[in-house]
Amino acid sequence: MLQIKLFGEILVLVLGAFGIATMWEAVIADVEVAILNAIRIQRMKF
Repeated sequence: MLQIKLFGEILVLVLGAFGIATMWEAVIADVEVAILNAIRIQRMKF
């Protein structure tokens, strides 16, 4: 699932480089990946 979100973030990065994606789309993609990372870290056992 994380790979799908990372692909989405890379897609927004590429679209933003060509001026197609907006800044808000990039922010939303970053927040989604950050939330998934936080959930993944909480599931880890130390």
